[in-house]
Amino acid sequence: MVDTTFSPRPEPADGSVGPATRRVPTHHGLEDLDPWAAVERPGLRSVWPWGIAQVSETIEIVALAILMFIAFRAVGHTYIVSGESMLPSFEDADMLMVNRLAYRTFDLSWLPAAGVDEWRPFGTPERGDVVVFDYPNDPTRDFIKRVVGLPGDMVEVRGQHVYVNGLPVEEPYLDTPPAYDYGPAEVPQGHVFVLGDNRNNSFDSHNWGMLEQSLIIGRADLRYWPLQGFGTVPHYAIGGPEVTVEQSESRASGPGVPASP
Repeated sequence: MVDTTFSPRPEPADGSVGPATRRVPTHHGLEDLDPWAAVERPGLRSVWPWGIAQVSETIEIVALAILMFIAFRAVGHTYIVSGESMLPSFEDADMLMVNRLAYRTFDLSWLPAAGVDEWRPFGTPERGDVVVFDYPNDPTRDFIKRVVGLPGDMVEVRGQHVYVNGLPVEEPYLDTPPAYDYGPAEVPQGHVFVLGDNRNNSFDSHNWGMLEQSLIIGRADLRYWPLQGFGTVPHYAIGGPEVTVEQSESRASGPGVPASP
């Protein structure tokens, strides 16, 4: 009789595998390995979002800087003082920020409902204002002077004093009084009378006449260089019928572009 009872073949004592037996490993060195799972590089998810955030922040900063530059150019412009005709208020190479909106006029003639031809929301030049303007005889050159007379004023220089409407003007910003005579002359409408603070070394209205207001670029509001002189530009308002002063040839050129003599 043939014995049909199955008896597994005993393994050799030395641990070798016989020809009828194949040992299958239970794992490949990694627990719970899914052969179809995607493999991620360490730190990929943590690094990429950080990079996106940095790029986005950089774009926002650059965009904001561009907008601020455009706004600054619309409102103000920087100038370098060249010369000594505004001493002692401003020295050669002082750097100023000029407010271009100070006297800005908007044309409303196209809007019948407005009832006016022009609108000046920020005011008009006042006595004592320091202004930058195109030189009337050469618009390519920019000058900086102080407004002394307004439309309708009668201005005169005599006896080392400036007179407006017949009354002497107190000018604490001067070092030396004027040594010349001028006028009397009436300031026409749409014009102002401007003088340099260094009265005896200034090419201004007493030389070439009244200044059209349309030639004014803006009002000097801030000195930002040199640092020891940093601050707002003092404005001395020559006001009222009594023509008192209350606290409240120099050229100006763009940065790095000195004006010609």
